[in-house]
Amino acid sequence: MAPSLSYRNRIALLFVALVFILACSIDTGTTSSPPAFDSTKASLELEATAMVLQLTQSALNNQAPAAAPLQPTLAPPPTAAAAPAVVPPTTAASTMEDFDTWMKTASILVFEDIAADFNVYRYVPIAISGMGLRHVDEKDALGRFKNQLLSNGPNGQGWDLIIAAKEIRSDFQGEFYEYLNNALGKGSSVILEEWDMNSLANGKLSLLLGRCGVDFDRDWTGANLDDTVIYPVDGTHRAHHTPNEGVSLSKVTGYWLGFDLGDRMRLAPGSSAIPLWGLYGTSSSNDLVAVSCVDDRFIIQTYATHSYAQNRIVSVWQNYIHSTLRARYDYLVENQ
Repeated sequence: MAPSLSYRNRIALLFVALVFILACSIDTGTTSSPPAFDSTKASLELEATAMVLQLTQSALNNQAPAAAPLQPTLAPPPTAAAAPAVVPPTTAASTMEDFDTWMKTASILVFEDIAADFNVYRYVPIAISGMGLRHVDEKDALGRFKNQLLSNGPNGQGWDLIIAAKEIRSDFQGEFYEYLNNALGKGSSVILEEWDMNSLANGKLSLLLGRCGVDFDRDWTGANLDDTVIYPVDGTHRAHHTPNEGVSLSKVTGYWLGFDLGDRMRLAPGSSAIPLWGLYGTSSSNDLVAVSCVDDRFIIQTYATHSYAQNRIVSVWQNYIHSTLRARYDYLVENQ
């Protein structure tokens, strides 16, 4: 293939061809007669004319703006796949309000058979009211108390705390222990004052004793005031300190002196119950008159409330109520 001429070289050839044509067409003679026809000259002129036309067209074509050279299309660099977002593990936040706020609206059911004795004050409602708490008080009405137990609490959600203060030797027995045991099984807290364990321990009361991890030890009787003094066992449990510090049950009244003072309990083998009060304060396994068990949702006492001065026993009851409500609150948080 012949090498192509540059634009400048083509213009130069065009100029040479034009000069050649002009040179050939000039008359060099002096005579006026027409020149003779020269076929060779004519052929050269035609070829020069054709070349001029061709070069002229080529020149015009080369005057058009040259198209920009095509650049190779580069594929975009591969992008790294975005790493999946790492979502930190979340801890299920409690939807429960704080304990002190919740406690003000806790549902508390009370049975207290001492209401039939108009010669004494009812210490349990005094303790509850002193804490600024509300409660449903069925006094000594067993029928209404039973209906409340079977109702499973406000809106069927279970009572937060059930207090059964059996002190005046009423007919509270049998099926009522079964109802309390069922309530514990559903997460409610219970405080039971029970003086007749020696007669009922082999009946349905055994449901509660077995759940708590305590056994009946022996009856508790006495003829002297000192026989009713009881002492804290260990004394580190919150029921000895919150909300009242320095509680003691050494100031006795003799209200039940000469009668059955209550019962003595002992821990069952493998029991996780926590002793609270005892006759001597030196034994943590027997001669017990109050224990906390079932993850602190159940307190059972076998001494009589009115055997002790009001300014002492009300503080103890408030500590019991606070401890069992706290246990109920923790249960609700764990199972929400």
